[in-house]
Amino acid sequence: MSKVRIGLVGTGGICNGAHIPGYLECPDCEITAICDIDPGALERTAKRLGLAKEACFTDYRKLLASGLVDAVDVATSNDYHVEIAIAALEAGKPVSVEKPIGIRFEESLRLLKKSEETGLPVFVCFSWRYRDFVRYMKFLIEQGELGELYHIYVECIKDSGLWKGRKLEWRFQKEKAGSGVLCDLGSHMFDAIRFFGEEVEGVFCDSGIIIKERPRLDSDEMAQVTTDDWDNVVCRLKSGIGASVKLSRTLTTQKDSITFEVIGSKGSLRFEYRAGEQRLLKCTGEDIAENVFREIEVPEEYRCEGQSSSFVNLVLGNRDAYLATIEDGIKSQAIIDAALLSSQEKRMVMISELLKEE
Repeated sequence: MSKVRIGLVGTGGICNGAHIPGYLECPDCEITAICDIDPGALERTAKRLGLAKEACFTDYRKLLASGLVDAVDVATSNDYHVEIAIAALEAGKPVSVEKPIGIRFEESLRLLKKSEETGLPVFVCFSWRYRDFVRYMKFLIEQGELGELYHIYVECIKDSGLWKGRKLEWRFQKEKAGSGVLCDLGSHMFDAIRFFGEEVEGVFCDSGIIIKERPRLDSDEMAQVTTDDWDNVVCRLKSGIGASVKLSRTLTTQKDSITFEVIGSKGSLRFEYRAGEQRLLKCTGEDIAENVFREIEVPEEYRCEGQSSSFVNLVLGNRDAYLATIEDGIKSQAIIDAALLSSQEKRMVMISELLKEE
């Protein structure tokens, strides 16, 4: 194929804010069809992309049967991820799925089985894998820059739950989202721990809801929020070291802040993302005594084209060594489910408990 024809299913904020810009910058693809159950969102995206009415659908099945697409990008509410992705594979289309894969671990296994049956890839949108700084950080860890690892500290905090006038969107409804920041933000953070070479063995999670009611989408009637606004997760790693993950969407002093800090016998690496600005800091050697962190640059060979380009390259047979597979998505999903159970039962939950149920 000359260019990969991409079909977008779900044209909301994440699609327009992250997926579409990446595809538009990729010379090897074109967006040829879109689908959304919201006519307004569909119309706005069609206008942005200059798509004719014949390329716009409110039923994803019709998009799959249209003959207009070679691959599918799924960015709907979490409860539809697996259903649409399975249908795409059955239609012979490689698929990119927003995280988390689905509502529950058991559901995600259905998608794995279908991918194995069809031989078609499932790409999972763990977007931090496609940051130059994070990839270089992984390289330095693997090269022994930090020596023996001692600790991993991860933080993802935002003010998105405090945006004025925000209504009871699907992210605030457990039946549509599965959980709140635990899956929305935590899925990325758990994957980051794994990306740095560690596997989670068990978790203890405490969580809560700050904004307990929001107005319904179609009225001013208040309704209950059923997904978590904050989570503190302590992870037991298979290597014997520990990791902690702090998540929140109700920070009054931080609009969008992410930190990955990995500490070892030879020093520390810290990635910081603050409202769009990012940097990588290192404290090793003689700097340890004074606790001095120095900013470091990423060599050109560790530059990444981005998430959307990585999916297109996968479809074309040019697999990115660091891309997130369906197996990566399932492992993150298992950690989320274990954390949910831990929060409910107030105990450490081992990942093996989920595997025994299968």
